[in-house]
Amino acid sequence: MLKKYFGMEDNFEKFMLAYADNLEATSKKFYDFIRAFDVSGIDQWAKEIKEIEHNSDNVTHETMNWLEGTFIVNYDREDIHVLASDLDDIIDFMDAAATRISLYNVTEMLPEVIKLTEQLFLSCQETAKAVRAISGPKLNRSVLEICKNIKGYESEGDKLYHDILAMLFKDGKDPLYVIKFKEIVEELERALDRCNQAAMDVESLIFKYS
Repeated sequence: MLKKYFGMEDNFEKFMLAYADNLEATSKKFYDFIRAFDVSGIDQWAKEIKEIEHNSDNVTHETMNWLEGTFIVNYDREDIHVLASDLDDIIDFMDAAATRISLYNVTEMLPEVIKLTEQLFLSCQETAKAVRAISGPKLNRSVLEICKNIKGYESEGDKLYHDILAMLFKDGKDPLYVIKFKEIVEELERALDRCNQAAMDVESLIFKYS
């Protein structure tokens, strides 16, 4: 047990598992909707994403308060602070993308954006696995393989992101159309990048404490 061997409260595990649940729920809800894309359901979908984002903010607030009042032996406060912030950011960026899709009255979804969203979904699912793996009483280096997968999804997503930008600025498309999708894919790319950053945070914990 963490408390028995390290003097560490099991709140760490509780908060990490909450982040993992929120990551899985947000990315699945995001990807499922983008893949099916029903215009009539956009506002309700964006509202549901926002509710999960608020829940994640609450988890972050509780985590930071806990860090202020808890003596931690085996993990440095800064390491946990950075990881929690990066996990919260992933959900924030997905929420920002959903909000833009709703506000900009998007009526169709580009196949390329669906592919980018799929990479984000896969990356978030793997990030949730990595977070669960470090929340237990013993760090396991097998989680490094999960982190490698996350980096692969981020790399593929980065290629898709640049391909989408090239496509948007080709053949004199309507400027408003370009601006709408450019901002949406930027938020998705930020979310993917933050998954990669969270993977590096996890790797750092593994190398420092296992």
